Amino acid sequence: MTYKFFYFYYYNIMDTTDDSQGPSPSQIPDLIRIGSVSTDTAINIQTDILDPVIFSEREARFVLDNKGILHSNSRITFSTAGDVYSGTDARAFFPAHIGVHSLIQRCALRVGTKTICEIEDYNHFSAYETTFLPPDAVSERESVMSGRFLKTAPVLQCRSASFTTASNTASITESITEAKSIQIDNGTGVNLAGVGDKFWDPIGKNTEVLPSRAILDYQDEKNKPTYSILLADLFPFLKTNQLPLYMMSEQVSIHLTFTDRKTGTTSERICMSLATSPTQDVTLVRNDCQMIADYIFYPQDMMEQYRQANSTMSFTYVDYHFVKRTVSATQYANGLIQNLGGAGRIVNKVFVGAEGSGANAAKDQSLLNVYQANGPTIDNTTTNKVTTNLKYNDNFLYPIDVSNDARHYHNVFMSEGRVPYIARDLYRGEGELATNHTNTPGSCDFEDHNALDELQQTQFWTAYRLNRGERVNSRGIELYDTRTNVVGASTMRAWLQVMRVANLRDGMIEMGYA
Repeated sequence: MTYKFFYFYYYNIMDTTDDSQGPSPSQIPDLIRIGSVSTDTAINIQTDILDPVIFSEREARFVLDNKGILHSNSRITFSTAGDVYSGTDARAFFPAHIGVHSLIQRCALRVGTKTICEIEDYNHFSAYETTFLPPDAVSERESVMSGRFLKTAPVLQCRSASFTTASNTASITESITEAKSIQIDNGTGVNLAGVGDKFWDPIGKNTEVLPSRAILDYQDEKNKPTYSILLADLFPFLKTNQLPLYMMSEQVSIHLTFTDRKTGTTSERICMSLATSPTQDVTLVRNDCQMIADYIFYPQDMMEQYRQANSTMSFTYVDYHFVKRTVSATQYANGLIQNLGGAGRIVNKVFVGAEGSGANAAKDQSLLNVYQANGPTIDNTTTNKVTTNLKYNDNFLYPIDVSNDARHYHNVFMSEGRVPYIARDLYRGEGELATNHTNTPGSCDFEDHNALDELQQTQFWTAYRLNRGERVNSRGIELYDTRTNVVGASTMRAWLQVMRVANLRDGMIEMGYA
């Protein structure tokens, strides 16, 4: 008899990998990405109120705790002492378009001794960035949060005569259906007797009607308003990245350099009602200069797994190089050729503004102070001409120089990929809707400032998108800018958006250019 035996072999293969290593990087959500995170887990937000370690009327410095992940919408608050103007017939307020941003001249985000992001002349930089804020965001949020309230709208015709009697024989121009001008619209009523009176005050006999809107009471510097600035507005790095502070071994600090506090009766921090000089410049309140830091915490094991899986991280972000110079009217008329630098860098875009001599002369007795981008002289027949182009890597950006104002505006939109909310009159003075009582009876002022003198052509920015994706050669970028009939010398400012890379390796960070 034959027996057949069948043998079955069972192999028990054991997994000898260490579970303590956690899941693979692909299984861990990106905790520092701006936007929604594809995970179902608890998130804890811890808010700290940080006082500056250094504070004066010239600068302030904040030091962050190395914990959690810094939320990019953390804020820095400011308030003033309410002593700018001692009278009762006028008001002081922050510039209409940038608000409390006028206080910041330079801002820098530093890790250890290395600077991640820095912007020079930030208050002027903010004047450009503010043009992309939707009007509803300005009126509903920014007027309260940062003191910005520049939102223009058509104004219905107001009364415009000198009333000698209360009878209906007085000549009036008011209308509830017709608008012939534009002005800042902050939702307040019109003061028919001028900014010194309230809108509910009756018109007195033999009183000239001077329609004017006024700021809201909480915006009056005398009432010591407290405003704040987003960290993401100060540092473009934080618009696309959140800082994993708990993964960093070095000290993270924020350095702010304030706009110079002027002596005497002038200011570049604040604005006043028409024909009124401040008693003194703005005084910052030390106890109200604080940082409201929001730290994000996920479950501890998840954050530790993220640290282990990302011991080496790379951040790609944008920073800005700054160029500033004084340009005479003759230089503009003959054709300015200005080297803006950028050699060896990847530059995405350039934007330029020229502060005219009139803006610097008016300063605080205006609605926008010095934070303006002006163009050539405007008269009844012409706005004169601005012809520009950009040259880099031995080629011009545009095959034909750009001189059409609508094309200038379009180039701003194309450079940013977002619409600039700038009225036609505020950009190049076209439309003749930014006017005054003399030219357009029935128009309205704001804080007794007329739109013709204070708003017309104050936001004439030019921008250029370098669309070839090339690294700039050693010659750099050259700006060609010709402007006819410019009055006096102008201060030209240009910002170059350059690509940078930051590497976080074992808690230490290194920066370089892309």
